[in-house]
Amino acid sequence: MSVLIGVFVWADYELNKVNGKSTEVIDFSTILKTNKISVIRNVNILSEDCTHFIKNQDVIVENGTIIKISQNQSFDKTARIIDGTDKFLIPGLIDSHVHLKESKNDLFLYLANGVTYIREMAGQSHILEWRKTIQKNGLGPRMFIASPPIFSEKGLAGYYYSWTRQSINYSNREDAEKAIEKISEQGYDAIKMYGFVNPEIFKTTIEIANKKHIPVIGHIPLVDLETFYKSGQKEVAHIEELVVKSIDEFGKPISKNQKEYLEFLKIRSSQIAKKIKENNMSVTSTVWLCESFEDQRFDLKSKLQKIELKFVNPKIIEGTMLYKMGWLPSTNGYEYDGKDNPDTKKLSLIFWKTYAEAIHIMTKALLDHKVTIMAGTDANVATVVPGFSLHNELESLSKSGMTNSQIIYSATVAPANWMKTKVGKIKTGYYSDLVLLSKNPLEDIKNTKTIEYVFFNKYIIDKAQIKTILKDIEDANNKNRNVKIDKYLRTNKASQN
Repeated sequence: MSVLIGVFVWADYELNKVNGKSTEVIDFSTILKTNKISVIRNVNILSEDCTHFIKNQDVIVENGTIIKISQNQSFDKTARIIDGTDKFLIPGLIDSHVHLKESKNDLFLYLANGVTYIREMAGQSHILEWRKTIQKNGLGPRMFIASPPIFSEKGLAGYYYSWTRQSINYSNREDAEKAIEKISEQGYDAIKMYGFVNPEIFKTTIEIANKKHIPVIGHIPLVDLETFYKSGQKEVAHIEELVVKSIDEFGKPISKNQKEYLEFLKIRSSQIAKKIKENNMSVTSTVWLCESFEDQRFDLKSKLQKIELKFVNPKIIEGTMLYKMGWLPSTNGYEYDGKDNPDTKKLSLIFWKTYAEAIHIMTKALLDHKVTIMAGTDANVATVVPGFSLHNELESLSKSGMTNSQIIYSATVAPANWMKTKVGKIKTGYYSDLVLLSKNPLEDIKNTKTIEYVFFNKYIIDKAQIKTILKDIEDANNKNRNVKIDKYLRTNKASQN
C-alpha cells in the first residue's frame, strides 16, 4: 500500500509540475507607469468595421476609457502625450482560445504582444482568482474563462480523467445538475464541452446550461453533425473539429484517397458552413496549430527553431515521463512514433499535408457563408507560444483566404461582440485596450507585430518596457530549466520565414 501511495504522490507531483507553477513570476508592476489622462495625437485609427484607417485623429484616454476622438483637440496639460503621426492605432487583440496552465508570466507575454483580452478554454479555480486580482489592479489582460472540460465517463475512468486532465466528470442528470450549479456559482463564463461526451450527457448539459443561461462551447462530442447543429451549442472551439467530422463521413483513409477526399470536402464544407451559419454558431480558428502538425511530426527541431521557445515556461516544454505532453523531441505528443519504414511514413506525411489543406478549405467555406470566425491559437499546446502565437495565427488566416480586414476583425470586433464587452473597437465610451503600430496591418498582416505601445486597463507599455518584460521572463525561465534548449532556439534563418 505504501508503494502505491508513493507512486500516486509522485504522479500527482509530475502532473502539477508540467503546469509551470514552479517558475518565478516576474515583478510586472515595477515596469509600469500610470497616467490618469493620455492623448494619442495625430494618429490613424482603425474604423469600427476594420476596413480602413481614419487619418489624423486625437484619441483621449482617461482612467482606462476612451473619452473623446476628434481632430485638433485641446487637453489637460498634465496629460501624457504620445505622438501618433504616421502610426496606426488598432484595438487590443483578442486570443479566443488559450490555456494558461499555472504559468502566470504568460499573462505578461500576451500584453507584450498586444493581446489585451484572452479566452481561457479550460479554466481552473486559480485562474478565476487571477482574474479577480486583475479586475482590482489591472495588471494583466482581461479574461473570459470557460469551465474545466466536461467528460461523461463512469467509475475509475471518470476519476482518471478528472485527475489527469483536471476535468469535470458526470454520467447522469443528477450529477450534471450539481456540477453545472457549481460551475455557475464559481463564476465561469461558459461550459467547455469535450469531444468524448456521449449523446445523452451532451443533451443533458445543454438543457441544464440553458436554464442557467450559461453558453456551452468547445468540441463536438460523440454526435453526428445533424444532431450537433440543432443542439444549442454556441461555438465550435476549432475549425478542425468540422474537418474531423468530414473525415469520419468520408469513411475511407484520406492518405490513400487524398484527391477524392479533397473533392468531397469542397462540396461538404459548403454544406457544413451553411448549417453552422443557420444555427448561429461561431467558430474559433486554431489554423496555425493544424498547419504545424506536419513539421512537429517529421521536422520538430526545425519547427522549434521558428518559434519564440525561450519565452515558454520550461516545465511546460520539458513535459513529463507520464505521457507525451511536452514540446521537445521524445516528449512531444505530435512527433512521429509509427513504424519506421518509408511507406508508412509517406502515408502519414500525406495525411497531415491533406489535413492542413482541408483546414484551409473549411475555413474558406465558413468565410464564404459569413460564419463568425474568431482568431484563436490553443496557446500552450506544443509549439503554440502565448502572445506570439496570435500573430502566427493571423498570418495563417491570410493563407486560408481571409483579407487583412477580415483577419483583424476576427481578432477584435468578432470576439468582443460575442462576449458582449466594450472592447474591440476604437470608440468613445469603450475601454482603452489599444495597440499603436508603426506600420499599416491592412497592407500586410505581419505589421500587427510592429508594436510601439500597448494600452490596457489604466496602463501603457512602450517598446522599451516590452523588451524588459521579455528579458525578465527569459531570465526567470532560464533559472528553472532542467533541459538545455540552445540547439532549438530561433535561428536567423528561421526568423526570416
